Amino acid sequence: MANLKIESFQSNSNLLKTLAAQDENQEWFDFATSKAKVNCSGSDYYQLGDVQLALRPVNQQQWSFYTTKDDQDLTTAPLKIDRDWIVKNDSVLFTTRITNSSKNNIEVGGLGFAMIFNQIFTDNSLEESHNNSSFVDPYIGQDAGYLQVARLNGRKPTLLVVNGGNTPFEAYRPLNDDKTKRDVHFEGFYEWTAFSKAYFDTNWDGKRQWNTPSSFILKTGEAKTFTLKFIDVTTPDKIANTLIENSIPSVASLPGYVLHGQEQAELTIHTDKDIARIHADPETAIKITNGSSHHAYLLSRLHDYFGQARIVIEYSDHTTQTINYYVTDAAEQLVQQLARFHETHQWLAEPDKYGRQHSFVTYDNETNRQVLDEFRSYISGDSDEAGAGPNLLMAIKNLYMPNKNQVHMLEQYVDDVLWRHLQNKDYSIRASLYYMNNDIMYSWNKSRSEETWRAYNYPHQATIYWVMYRLARNYDGLVTNHDWQWYLNQAYQTVMAMHQFCGKDAFLYLEQYGLMVGSIHKSILEDLKNEAWTKQANHFESYMKYRYNIWANLQYPYGSEMPWDSTGQEEVYTWCDYFGDQPKAVKTVNAILAYTPLIPHWGYNGDARRYFDSFVYGKREKITREFNHYGSSLNAIPILDNYKYHDSANLFKLEVGYAASTSALSSIDQKGFGSMAFLTDPEFMEFEPYTSDYGQAFYGYAHDAGQYIYQQSATRWLSFGGNFNTNNSQIIFEPTDAFRHRMFIHTINFDVEIDSEVVPIKSAVLDLSEGMLQLHFANCDVAPKNIRVKTSANLIPTSSAQSIRGAYEFSRTSDEVTFSIANKSPKNNVN
Repeated sequence: MANLKIESFQSNSNLLKTLAAQDENQEWFDFATSKAKVNCSGSDYYQLGDVQLALRPVNQQQWSFYTTKDDQDLTTAPLKIDRDWIVKNDSVLFTTRITNSSKNNIEVGGLGFAMIFNQIFTDNSLEESHNNSSFVDPYIGQDAGYLQVARLNGRKPTLLVVNGGNTPFEAYRPLNDDKTKRDVHFEGFYEWTAFSKAYFDTNWDGKRQWNTPSSFILKTGEAKTFTLKFIDVTTPDKIANTLIENSIPSVASLPGYVLHGQEQAELTIHTDKDIARIHADPETAIKITNGSSHHAYLLSRLHDYFGQARIVIEYSDHTTQTINYYVTDAAEQLVQQLARFHETHQWLAEPDKYGRQHSFVTYDNETNRQVLDEFRSYISGDSDEAGAGPNLLMAIKNLYMPNKNQVHMLEQYVDDVLWRHLQNKDYSIRASLYYMNNDIMYSWNKSRSEETWRAYNYPHQATIYWVMYRLARNYDGLVTNHDWQWYLNQAYQTVMAMHQFCGKDAFLYLEQYGLMVGSIHKSILEDLKNEAWTKQANHFESYMKYRYNIWANLQYPYGSEMPWDSTGQEEVYTWCDYFGDQPKAVKTVNAILAYTPLIPHWGYNGDARRYFDSFVYGKREKITREFNHYGSSLNAIPILDNYKYHDSANLFKLEVGYAASTSALSSIDQKGFGSMAFLTDPEFMEFEPYTSDYGQAFYGYAHDAGQYIYQQSATRWLSFGGNFNTNNSQIIFEPTDAFRHRMFIHTINFDVEIDSEVVPIKSAVLDLSEGMLQLHFANCDVAPKNIRVKTSANLIPTSSAQSIRGAYEFSRTSDEVTFSIANKSPKNNVN
C-alpha cells in the first residue's frame, strides 16, 4: 500500500480534497482541510493544486497577476497551464506544465503553488486541534528548500514537501486574498513561491528577502515543467535523513545559524553532489574556511558585520542552495547594551499621575520615545506581558550580571511602583496602572485596570521579588531597602494569591493553565525548602500539585486565554516532571517539538510558532509569522530540561533547544534596543518597533544560558555557547554565553552539570583520565559574600566545602575549584 493517499474534488481533478498518511494506529490522517470546521470550499478559497502567476511581455513594465483560485483555466492569461497529481511509489507528485502559446516572449516574475494544510484552529477544542491540525514550517532554501508539516500532537505522520524538479523555494508568500479569517485562530495560508520578482517590484517595497527575487523568460512555443514531491515522514527529527534519501542536500550548522561575536559555526553539507562554489552574500559579512571533513566549512564573523547574511552554495549540476544566517555581537556585549538601553531610555524618572514613576516601560524604536499612552492600556501599564516585560528583564539580567545602579533602580521599582500600587496589600496584581476613559476591549477604564483575575500577571512580579531575594541573600550591601526574608515572602505571597484571585470563582479561571514564566515557581519552591521555610514550602507545593492534577486529567493540558497557544507548555512540563509524570512530560516535549522546528535558517530554527503577538502587543498590529518571540525561549526550557535529565544523547533536542533559547539575542540591535519579534511578512521583513513583551523572551534565554558540550564520538566534541580545545585527555572549555554561569557536559559515559550562581566561569578543564573537573573563575563587578556552585550529584569538591542552601560554598577569594567525578552514570540530579 502507498504511504500517501489523495482524493481530488469531484468538480476538479486538479485540486486535492484529501492528502493523507497513516498514523501509528494505521488510520489515515488528512493534512488537507477536510477536518477544518470553517468553510474552505469555493472560489474564495485556495486549495492544494492552485497555482499563482505573475506575467508580462518582455518589452513591457507592468505585471499582470493570475490565479487558478479565481479562474481554474486561466482563460485570460497568455500562457496555458496543465496540472497533474500522481501517486508514485511512496510519494505524491504534483506537476505543473506551463506553455507559452502566445506570440510574445513572456517574463514569468511570479510562480507559486498554494500550500493549503489544516492549520486552522477556529471553533476547535484543544483535543480537536491537536488530533486534526498541523503546523507548517518552511526552509526557503532555493533548490534544496522544503516544507515540513507536523501534527500538533507531535506524533506520526509528518509530511515533507520538496523540490521534485525545477521548482526552487525562493519565497514564502502569504495568500492574503484567501477569505478564511486570519486572527488568533488562524495564521493564514502561504504559497511555495518559485519566482518572486513581480511581487518584489510591486508589493514588497524593496525589503530584503530571504532570496534574491528572480524571474525567467518563456519564449513563444516553449514549455516548462515544475514538480513538487510530497513524502511521508514519521516525525520531524527524521527529515534530515529523508532529504538525503531523496538526493536533496541536507545541512547542519553547529551550534546554529546565528554567529555571536567571535563564535564560529561549522556548516556541514550532506550531499553526493560536487560543490562548485560557496560564498557569503554580502561577502563582507561571513568568512568561510574549510572544515575538518568533506563538505564542512567554518563560518566566522567579518569586520564587525551586524545583521542578516546568506550562504550561497552552487552545485556542479547548476542547482543552488541558500542558508540565511544572522550575524551579531557577542552575547555578553549584547546584554550589557540591552541593560544600558533600559537604564537610559526605558526608565520613567518623571512624576506620573498613574503611579509608574520609577519603572522600566515599553519603548517605541521608530519614534524613539517611551510608550506611555497606548490605546491598548496593558502595553503602558507595568502589568500584563508588555507592561511587566521591561522590569522583569532588568531583574533577570541583574540576577546573573548585577550592576549597583540598576539594582537600586529595581529597589525603587519594588517600593514605589510594585508594592501597594500595582500590587494590592492583599497581594493581588492589577491588570494595569495606566487607564483611559474608554470601556472597550483593549482600552480600559480605571475600573477595568484594577481587576486582578489575570493569573498571567503574577509570575512576572513574583520573579522580580525572587531575584531581589537572591541578590539580598548572596551579596552584602547590594540590596538595602529590605532584607532577604521580606523579598522571599513577597514572592511566596504573590504566587499564593493566584489561588484566591484567579481560581474557579474568578473570571476565566486562569490558574488552571500553565503560565508563561511559570517555571519560576519551581525556583521559588526550591528556595523555600533551602531556607527551611517548611510551612510555606508545603503550602506552595500543595498548590502546585493542585494545578498539576488538573493537567494530569487532560489529554492536552496546553490551554490558555487564547484558542491555541504555546505559552502553557513551559509550566505544564515543569510540574509534570517535578511530580514524576514522565509520560505527560514527554508528551509535552513532543508537542513543543511539533511547532519548534530544526530548520536551516536563523529565524525559523527553534522558532516556536508565534503569529498573533504583533496584532495584540505590537505597533504594526500584524498577523504574520514572528521570530524571536518569547514563545521560543520559554519553550526551550522544557526541551533543554528534558534533554539534560532524560535524553542527553539526543543531539536533535540540544540543537532545537539551544536555537530556541538563544533566539532572543537576535532581537537586540546595536544600540541595545530589544524588539518583541521579527515580522516575516515579505512586505515588512523587520523587527517590531515595540519592546512590549521582550522581557519574557529574555527570561527564557537567561533561564538556560550556558555552555553545552556534547561528545559525539571518542574524538569529536561539539560546543554550544562556548569554545573548547583538546590536549590529550584534557578538554578545556571557555563559555561565551552572556553570563558564563552554567555548563552542561555530555560525554559518551557520563554527564556533569555546573551552575556557578554568583561568579562567572572563565574556563573549565575536564580531565577524562583523572576523572576531574576544574573551574577557573572570572572577575565580577560586584563581589558576592561567597562563591556558590551548584552541581550535579556526581561532582564532589576535592577541597573542603559546605553544601549550603543547595550549593557548595567557597571563599570569595578562590580563583579555582576542583571536583572529582564520583559516579560516571549517564543521568545525574543537580545537587
